[in-house]
Amino acid sequence: MARSTQPAARLSRLQWQRRLRRARPVLLTLAVLGAGAFAGWVLLASSWLAVQQVTVEGAQTLSDAQVLAAADVDLGTALVRLDLDAIDRRVSGLRPVATASVHRTWPHTVAIIVVERQPVAAIHRSGSWWVMDDEGVLFRQTDGPVATLPVVEVKGPTGDQAAVVEAASVVAALPPGLLYRVQRLSASSMDSITLALRDGREVRWGSAAETAQKVEVLSVLLQQPARVYDVSVPAQPTTTR
Repeated sequence: MARSTQPAARLSRLQWQRRLRRARPVLLTLAVLGAGAFAGWVLLASSWLAVQQVTVEGAQTLSDAQVLAAADVDLGTALVRLDLDAIDRRVSGLRPVATASVHRTWPHTVAIIVVERQPVAAIHRSGSWWVMDDEGVLFRQTDGPVATLPVVEVKGPTGDQAAVVEAASVVAALPPGLLYRVQRLSASSMDSITLALRDGREVRWGSAAETAQKVEVLSVLLQQPARVYDVSVPAQPTTTR
């Protein structure tokens, strides 16, 4: 009897092996789908990879709290579901922010890095004093003129914004030694900029074009006694006593 059961058992094992071989692709597919579903749940719905903190770097005049309020990141949201571009736009909307970058730092952090605008001049607008950057953007109110910054004056009730931008670019391009001597920049248009020096002398600058050449020419002219220096055409400078 024992001998008669061995072929039957062997046949049963062979049948199961054949069935397993046929079922293996299906089982493998199910395993892959299950793993993918689990990974999707971890990324999109679980708290394992959700936002637990938001860090801020680079804020100087702004507080971290101001940046975080503008970013408006919901804690508990899955990191992968965050719209980083939208966060960037909200932070970049703050006046003092020149640029912002937002990154995911796995597993639980959103990192915000801001670069603030740097003041190059002061200007009086709409009854208030402001500092502006090298692009002519007014980004912070002050109690009055800033002693270390030249003042920009533009003709007209609200001023010509193109002239403001042009004046800002001139200030930003001046070397520190010359910038320290400038008390005020005035303009009625973008190509009629005049520098008033702290010692009472005047420089007719023109537009922001050829600024490097104008700086070189002016550094030589200032060694000559004069009341007005005209470098608006740097190839043909003039002086007036």
